[in-house]
Amino acid sequence: MVPWVRTMGEKLKQRLRLDVGREICRQYPLFCFLLLCLSAASLLLNRYLHVLMIFWSFVAGVVTFYCSFGPDSLLPNIFFTIKYKPKQLGLQELFPQGHSCAVCGKVKCKRHRPSLLLENYQPWLDLKIPSKVDASLSEVLELVLENFVYPWYRDVTDDESFVDELRITLRFFASVLIRRIHKVDIPSIITKKLLKAAMKHIEVIVKARQKVKNTEFLQQAALEEYGPELHVALRSRRDELHYLRKLTELLFPYILPPKATDCRSLTLLIREILSGSVFLPSLDFLADPDTVNHLLIIFIDDSPPEKATEPASPLVPFLQKFAEPRNKKPSVLKLELKQIREQQDLLFRFMNFLKQEGAVHVLQFCLTVEEFNDRILRPELSNDEMLSLHEELQKIYKTYCLDESIDKIRFDPFIVEEIQRRKIIKSVPGKLMKEKGQHLEPFIMNFINSCESPKPKPSRPELTILSPTSENNKKLFNDLFKNNANRAENTERKQNQNYFMEVMTVEGVYDYLMYVGRVVFQVPDWLHHLLMGMRILFKNTLEMYTDYYLQCKLEQLFQEHRLVSLITLLRDAIFCENTEPRSLHEKQKGAKQTFEEMMNYIPDLLVKCIGEETKYESIRLLFDGLQQPVLNKQLTYVLLDIVIQELFPELNKVQKEVTSVTSWM
Repeated sequence: MVPWVRTMGEKLKQRLRLDVGREICRQYPLFCFLLLCLSAASLLLNRYLHVLMIFWSFVAGVVTFYCSFGPDSLLPNIFFTIKYKPKQLGLQELFPQGHSCAVCGKVKCKRHRPSLLLENYQPWLDLKIPSKVDASLSEVLELVLENFVYPWYRDVTDDESFVDELRITLRFFASVLIRRIHKVDIPSIITKKLLKAAMKHIEVIVKARQKVKNTEFLQQAALEEYGPELHVALRSRRDELHYLRKLTELLFPYILPPKATDCRSLTLLIREILSGSVFLPSLDFLADPDTVNHLLIIFIDDSPPEKATEPASPLVPFLQKFAEPRNKKPSVLKLELKQIREQQDLLFRFMNFLKQEGAVHVLQFCLTVEEFNDRILRPELSNDEMLSLHEELQKIYKTYCLDESIDKIRFDPFIVEEIQRRKIIKSVPGKLMKEKGQHLEPFIMNFINSCESPKPKPSRPELTILSPTSENNKKLFNDLFKNNANRAENTERKQNQNYFMEVMTVEGVYDYLMYVGRVVFQVPDWLHHLLMGMRILFKNTLEMYTDYYLQCKLEQLFQEHRLVSLITLLRDAIFCENTEPRSLHEKQKGAKQTFEEMMNYIPDLLVKCIGEETKYESIRLLFDGLQQPVLNKQLTYVLLDIVIQELFPELNKVQKEVTSVTSWM
């Protein structure tokens, strides 16, 4: 086709299209307008599609978030690198009220034979601490004996056997306490229970501060604010001592050796020593504002922890040197295993006693080793006799040393290793002769005690160490705490559950901070609402970080040199007669440093929101509340009750049983 002909054809087509389009627009103007709008929208979408998608995605996200999450909905921890795991030492569980069955694992099993648990008699097994800490603890316990036992005991006799038993009892109590502390999650108890009680204490102080103008009357106003909910131990110093006595008696089944509570004289002495000479001055020490300031500085201080100036001391068995017997005279009441074995009547009684204790296999082991020693010590043993002895030793090992054996007895690992290697001829006999009666020693002593006839009950009121005399009043009352709240005996008391254990609306560190911010720092409404919104995002994260932070602080506090320092402070607080207490100038200097550290601890961002004046007044309120010794004692006892219930959960069952019986009656 000719090119000019093709060009003319294309122009004619375009002319026809324009004519048709114009005709359509004249006849259908609305349709053409809509078509034009769609074309323009298509161009806009192609150019600004990403902007529109971002806007509508944001709106859809907000709507979805609002519909999916409520005030109780919380996002998980977003700090994946920070994970808190409670540290467990894997210590053997104690069964002070019974035995653990080796077959079914139940306590007080009636179907199977109860198995022996040496930790019930020797809870210090596998407990080792740095030697310097052990020496500091031993020094405190020695001072307890020197000040409260030896002054009257040495006037009667120079026999150390009773004091040796007392040493074992104190070691038993301390070991049980250490074991139970290692079984609980300390940071979780602090954040979930102790801080909740502290929030209620802060609320009382804030209400009391609103009623008085002078800080001098803050303590009395707060005590009145507590009303009948004041802890029973704070009503007077005598009520405090009485409360500690009852608490000690309540813990006796769990902190004393088995059957030790059958000895009335021992329990009375232990009760008076612990309640009047250990617990009372220790709680006075903890509630002293000077001590509170010292602990606050340790907690608040963000500077690197003080490094030890000396290398770490080696680990030693817990209070082993302290419990070593001092008595050199043999007791006429003590029976040797040989004497029991030679008298059929004693052996029969001893066997029955061991059946109750689940320790018959220990006696069987001792008799087997006795027979084995008699055979191996014979001169000129033949090869057949040697082979028979080796087979007998293998049988002893399988019966009493293997972990899967039902009659397993815990030996020194070195002894087991020697038996496994069959180093029997030269070294093992002497060691077995030394070890064979070691595990029966506590059973023999308990057997002797159980054979004694019960002592008649006293017909007159019992004597106590802190009897109401003018001399003992000087020890009971002091200038710092005076007579505590000084309330009468017949003051109204509510017989309901613990006020501080009731369910509160705040739960966790994030809620505690919001509560303190609202009640103490008086944060503005807009900031409070913002924090409420952020609660969904960051509450679990803050809880995890707080547990991790507390664990790090506790590890710093439990460093060897710091533990020694704290034990030394406690020693000086209890036995301060021969040492000079901290001067008033030193205490004022420590209080000033504490206030400055508290002021510096508040973040600058919060200060910009609330202002410098509000910051100062709020910190001053908290600081003044911590400088009141009786209020500190109130908080100390509330926290003590919570800690005791966590360390000894069996007490909750006992309390429920008593409550149910009372309600039934």
